Amino acid sequence: MNRTLKYILVVLMGLMLLAACDTAIPSPPPVTVVITAVDDTAALNNAVADVLTATAQLQIGMTETVFAQGGITLTPSDTPTVTISPTFTATRFVTPTRTPTPTSSPTPTFEHIEANQIDSTVTQGAGWVRIVNNWVETVESPTTFPVDVFVNDERIAREVAFGEQTNYYQVAPGAVRISLQRVDEPLSGVQAQPPILSSILEVKPGDVASMIVADLGKGLSLIPILEDPSPLPNGMARVTIAQFNSILSPVNMLVSDKRLELSRDIAAGTVVGPLDIPSGNYNIDLYDSTDTEQLITSLPSIDLSGQLSYLLVMLPPANVNEEISRFQLINSLTGRLDTDIGVRFVNALPNSGTIDLSIGETEINDLAVGNVSNTIPVSVLGDRFAATSTNRLGTVTPLGNANLGPWVESGSKADKIVLIYPNTDPSLEDPIKIAEFDQNPPRSAINASIRLIHGLSGTVPLNLQIHAVRTIINENGQAQGQETTPWIPIGQAVSFGTASEYFSRNPEVYEVRVLQSGSQTLIASLPPQVFLAGGVYDFIVLPGAETGSAQLVLVQPGVQVTQLVNGEGNPTAVYEAVAATLTAAAPVSTATPTRAASPTSTRTPVLTNTPRPTNTPDNLLPILLVNPAPPETVIGSINIRGENFQPGLPYVITLDNGTVAIVSGRTNDDGSLLGNIPLPESLPPGLHSLRVCVDCRVRGAQQAQYAQFIVADPRVTATATAQP
Repeated sequence: MNRTLKYILVVLMGLMLLAACDTAIPSPPPVTVVITAVDDTAALNNAVADVLTATAQLQIGMTETVFAQGGITLTPSDTPTVTISPTFTATRFVTPTRTPTPTSSPTPTFEHIEANQIDSTVTQGAGWVRIVNNWVETVESPTTFPVDVFVNDERIAREVAFGEQTNYYQVAPGAVRISLQRVDEPLSGVQAQPPILSSILEVKPGDVASMIVADLGKGLSLIPILEDPSPLPNGMARVTIAQFNSILSPVNMLVSDKRLELSRDIAAGTVVGPLDIPSGNYNIDLYDSTDTEQLITSLPSIDLSGQLSYLLVMLPPANVNEEISRFQLINSLTGRLDTDIGVRFVNALPNSGTIDLSIGETEINDLAVGNVSNTIPVSVLGDRFAATSTNRLGTVTPLGNANLGPWVESGSKADKIVLIYPNTDPSLEDPIKIAEFDQNPPRSAINASIRLIHGLSGTVPLNLQIHAVRTIINENGQAQGQETTPWIPIGQAVSFGTASEYFSRNPEVYEVRVLQSGSQTLIASLPPQVFLAGGVYDFIVLPGAETGSAQLVLVQPGVQVTQLVNGEGNPTAVYEAVAATLTAAAPVSTATPTRAASPTSTRTPVLTNTPRPTNTPDNLLPILLVNPAPPETVIGSINIRGENFQPGLPYVITLDNGTVAIVSGRTNDDGSLLGNIPLPESLPPGLHSLRVCVDCRVRGAQQAQYAQFIVADPRVTATATAQP
């Protein structure tokens, strides 16, 4: 036994004695060896070596711990010590498998569309009102009924059925009464029976309002919706949402594919908007507002064209077995700039089916045969027009291009009708042609203006006829039958692609029909229509939905400016009525010219020094004369002469009930005034009223006189007038 071994034995015996005396020595921890049966011998040897190495390291650690507790420390020396340096072997690192942490699914973010702040001051003056019939019973066998519409107790529309609406009518600001009456009441000029519904609407200057006939579960009612009349930029559409479905719980209206939120928690009776959104196709989903993941229903897709306004009305199902909600998309009044003109397009192509139109950056999709488009705002400088058709396979066929306008030289800001009809000229490549028509009749305050437009290709010239529908009312206010009135010809021998002149007729209820010229063959007809004083009515004969059929369509301007806004006492109406009466009572005579008349400087009337009769009043009534006077026409300016006004007082001259003075000045010392009055370039052809008011201040003389003059139509060639 060598010296080193002896030393080790002595050390081990000392350690054993110390361990026997010190009970604080920790017991060795259990070592668990996991043996895995593998076929790889090398891997098995490596695993055994790793276990033995770990055991040796553990024993050495225990030994060093015992030495330290007994006060023995190991000092490095040149001789080997008990510290064993283990042999390092390659360690295989095992990467733990990651367990995905559960997370909540993110809710899609929707962009909320803010409603517009309606500013009615955009359009000052009168207000605009229309009535929309959206009433239907929600029962097993639903019933609807058309209504006659009255504004301020005057009938403005006849037989407005469910889903239809009246035109916009211009009304004076203030309280306006809207009344509904059943169609089967007698066709008299006034309401013969109490209305089924009546409401008062307070109209402010510039307001645009739609009165919706609906049932919110509490009975039939008239619900006003205020619209935004401001113009829209290119590529934007405007929609107002009215939730009038009383059986639908509150919902969130989302456009999922576009990530848009139109409205949140919208309940029955709620109106949202107007909302300005990009034009295009929209699929609207209705989600339960209390459970945002619960889809209630989805509405069929809708197309919103750029620069147009719409009213989306949510309605209850027409039958209790149908979907819980349905809707109606209604065209609204489109605001436009002062330099814009309203243009409507009419599809008179019998064999093309639906067509798509492109007017600048505005698109009109699926315009069916015989249909009339919305009013599109187009600049007076004109724009590019293109038409295409798409077959069932999706193949797009160009139909033609054209330039609309410009309309700067015409000076007319009236609405336009663009008729799209087939081309029969083989020298032209495009299969279509267009014809433009101005809705600009001579102005009238007491008569309606009626015209025929021939849009039925392949037919002979046509005639338009009307006859009044009158009910005989006895002294007790009861109907005693219908009065038989003859058919009156309006437009005679109107050729295809052209229009007749405008004809004036008394405001009444008329039946309308179109016949072949030279025969009694009926082409198309309409039920009784209401013609208002000052209204403009274009009747267009168009192809029907079926091959070889025809239909008659009534097209009115975007806003009807009628006697509803002019009110009673209109001087133009008084002048027209008096002139018509005198013309009807005057004997038929032929003037024989004697010599040519020439203007002189003689004052009219001639002033003399003849003493007045005793019954002549000291204060003569003011006199206002214009030259040239009706029936002669004026161009550019007009001469006026006034007498018997208060001398030396200020006066203002206005046109057509306007409030803006075009000329002002002071009367002469003898109470006369004279001068040449320049007329605005925008003044349309026709009859106009000129008003001179002297000292119209509060408590002033208030001397007002009116005179009528007629602006010449630039489209009419002047002819020589026989001189007396």
